[in-house]
Amino acid sequence: MSQTERKIAFIGATTLLLSSVEFLIPKPLPFLRLGLANLPLLIILESMGWKAYLAILFLKAIGQGLVSGTLFSYLFLISLAGTLSSGLAMKAVKLLLKSKVSLVGISLVGAFVSNLAQLEVAALVAYGSSIWVAAPLMLTLGLVSSFALGLLAEIYLQKSSFAHSLHDETYSFSLPVVEQGSYHPKVAIASLLCIVAILFTDTLTYLALLTFCMYLLQLTARRKLRLLPPAMLLISLAILSLFEPNGKVLLSLGSVAFTEGSLTLAFTKALRLMSLLAASQCLTASNPRLKGRSGSILLLDLAYFGQLSSSFRATKGSLVKRIDQALHHAAAGEDVGTPQQQMRTRSIHEPLFLLLSLCVLVIALLSNILN
Repeated sequence: MSQTERKIAFIGATTLLLSSVEFLIPKPLPFLRLGLANLPLLIILESMGWKAYLAILFLKAIGQGLVSGTLFSYLFLISLAGTLSSGLAMKAVKLLLKSKVSLVGISLVGAFVSNLAQLEVAALVAYGSSIWVAAPLMLTLGLVSSFALGLLAEIYLQKSSFAHSLHDETYSFSLPVVEQGSYHPKVAIASLLCIVAILFTDTLTYLALLTFCMYLLQLTARRKLRLLPPAMLLISLAILSLFEPNGKVLLSLGSVAFTEGSLTLAFTKALRLMSLLAASQCLTASNPRLKGRSGSILLLDLAYFGQLSSSFRATKGSLVKRIDQALHHAAAGEDVGTPQQQMRTRSIHEPLFLLLSLCVLVIALLSNILN
């Protein structure tokens, strides 16, 4: 594998490390991002050509989907829209204005374009037009966080001992050990069937039961269950329902009201999204086969990410120092993480998984027959 491909995978892994940190921060909307993963993109705007830069953008989006388990859900489309729009906008601004624009200005443009793209896609695939009510909040938070991110990028370039390596074409990135776990084709097929079942279930009661089964499936697939993001999703959709009144009024809050129809629609959307996210986690846990040159680069990206994560946790000092040390160790092929820090993989209980999948299909079938 060429040094250019290794560099692409390494930078993609760096965006993935920062994205995984951001993923742990509670947010009012599940697709709302602070933009930490754009930091490496700001640093390499000048040194990477369009082809390599586009490859990094796709690695960033796909890697985020794999690690967070959203790759096979609506949220991936929203994330992909934000990543591509912001990345292309930042690259274009730098190309056109060159030294006339700072990293702060580029970061602000990227955040503004990204938020608009995410809102548009979110309205199309999940939330509906009511999501535009959140536009002022998203755009304001995006501008504030992107301003801080631009300043951080400027500071990092000045104080980092590794940043110059990303601009050095002769710098050699070591090749880590790339391993691909066992593929579970039955789990993958069952997960795909569950996705179809979720999409064709509309009744709120059946969707609630189906969502419960999908969470059991997620646990059976050995994927960690996080309750805060679904809770935030339910709350955000319930609040947005205030702006789309429909049917009997259940509770009035001044000039706005919770209505039966709007809440039913909001909870239906939320449960479907929650179920799809769980199905996406299951499909990711099946460890789909990655073939060809693109698959090899993605595997290398994930291998670098593993080294960066363990090295970052094992180092001490200031944030810049810890990031630099992690980057140096990973680029040199040194994994300084302790055995306790390494990810423990457990096999999926396939018979139980298939049984629960059958329950999901039966629930979906009953919802269509009885309603």
